[in-house]
Amino acid sequence: MKRLSENLFQVEDTCSVYGVRAGGRTLLIDCGTDLRCDDVGAVDRVLLTHFHRDQCSGISHWHGQGAEISIPAAERRYLEEADLQRAAYYLYDNYTAYYPGFAPLQDVRGAEIARDYETIDWQGIRFEVVPLPGHTFGSTGYRFEIDGRRVLACGDLMAAPGRLGDYHWLQWSYMDFQGHVNQLESLAHAAELEWDLMLPGHGAPFTRAEARIDELSARLAELHGMFFDRPYTPFQVEFRRLSPHVYEVNSMANSYVVKDDAGHAVLIDCGYVSGAPITANPHRYIDHLTRRLRSELGVETVEYFLPTHFHDDHLAGYPMLRARYGTKVAAAPELRDLLEHPEHYDMPCMVPDGMRVDRVVARGESFHWRGIDFRIEQFPGQTWYDHHITFHVDVRRFLAIGDAISGLCFREERDYIHSFIPKNRTPLSAYGSIPRKIAERRPDVILTGHGGGVEFEQTRIDRWTRWMDRWQSLFTEVVQASDPDMAMDPHWVEFRPYKVRIRPGDAVDFRLYIQNHAEEEKSCRVRFRSLEGVSVDPLELDLIVPGGETKETTVRVRFPREFSTHSLPILADVDWNGRRLGEVAEAIAYW
Repeated sequence: MKRLSENLFQVEDTCSVYGVRAGGRTLLIDCGTDLRCDDVGAVDRVLLTHFHRDQCSGISHWHGQGAEISIPAAERRYLEEADLQRAAYYLYDNYTAYYPGFAPLQDVRGAEIARDYETIDWQGIRFEVVPLPGHTFGSTGYRFEIDGRRVLACGDLMAAPGRLGDYHWLQWSYMDFQGHVNQLESLAHAAELEWDLMLPGHGAPFTRAEARIDELSARLAELHGMFFDRPYTPFQVEFRRLSPHVYEVNSMANSYVVKDDAGHAVLIDCGYVSGAPITANPHRYIDHLTRRLRSELGVETVEYFLPTHFHDDHLAGYPMLRARYGTKVAAAPELRDLLEHPEHYDMPCMVPDGMRVDRVVARGESFHWRGIDFRIEQFPGQTWYDHHITFHVDVRRFLAIGDAISGLCFREERDYIHSFIPKNRTPLSAYGSIPRKIAERRPDVILTGHGGGVEFEQTRIDRWTRWMDRWQSLFTEVVQASDPDMAMDPHWVEFRPYKVRIRPGDAVDFRLYIQNHAEEEKSCRVRFRSLEGVSVDPLELDLIVPGGETKETTVRVRFPREFSTHSLPILADVDWNGRRLGEVAEAIAYW
């Protein structure tokens, strides 16, 4: 054991383990493999920086000793479901390189979740959770103050002043630089933070004066530039003034700041402010935004967040807003459940943690904020779960539409087209209505998700309307189904929750939803099936679903105390208006 200060120590195991003492108790940051109570005394908390075995192979020992465990939110599945990850690892997935099974031997169960930007309070010490992706995409640091020094435990972000440890972890996929770019982003983020002492996951601690972060970043940037034959350009937040009180942010999906003159603001969306590709770093948001909000726009607090839809590239920054400012959320009632409980849905691009909707704005009402009325309406766009947000300020009418207009047309400088993803469930019959509904609002400026704020041009909208009408007509003629919306909707019959973790012997109430896209009523018979030992009540049901409506019912499922599979699916076998369709819907319970 090496004492770093009165209440901070280091122990070398398969990684550098750091211990903090306070109130007669001990907290560890990472735990290595063979460390035991004889080495460090009783431990009542362990904070993990990432899922690799060298950092945490011994975690089951400390859990068995009664210590509370905190794990990075972005790496839950690699720690809670390590067994499944190893069992599901496909040897011939030749283009994935982040080794998802390189986790402890035993699954970590019952751990607390360390969420980015939130704080963990322990014995009067506040540990700020810092996103530091690179070594892994869930890598997390912990910033705290002890013995008069500000400390950053950085995991494997660095191994020594100006140096990394093993580089190979940074190539997340075959011949790409996603982890490399995230490493650069994280080094820049660490350089912006206030700290006096860095605690690396391998090697000896070093001070800020010794760190040589700029030197390491410059070398990594040069390597990137050599490969791509162009200089690496660090991401910089930029604000584009659309009016005196409305600004566009150059985030991965454009965000919009609506502010007053007293330091208050509303954000419409809060996309990744990062140079890393969207698919490289799911759900991690590195905050390059808030300092610039204050210094350039005079924004001291963000009071409300208005999402245009539920996709992660539009929601990623909200956890940071909540932690920094206590930002509240306003949304239409149709989006409330999905925003609060994404685990209920099988939809693309979701974030794993829900957000509380503090203000539900019904259709026809306005959300009033500091002299501005926001009209927040659910209306199909890129997805069924979309908001159109209309507001008037600075003698201009703005309309935020999320991704209803595809970012592809802005990148290729072509006419507007639709962001077409069937799994987003936009009804085919609504395609032609989307541009017409936008035109009805008569905005001066359309706030798009991936093209920034654009002036409303009726002639461009007219061309888009004709394109959408033909697009809708072609798909109507292509599919055989009597109602084309049904052919485009993968979840017209669906269970919620779609996927749920269980324990042996649990009983779960699922809701089954059956949507009739046709105008006339339809009969529906559903028979349920699962694996042996799983009890479903009722086993079958008969329903009449009125035209254009959705029927819902509860299905209670009891799971056996012993089973031999990792998952226990529940299947819905559907007869629709007398025609047998088969097992078209499922829910997944897993252990």
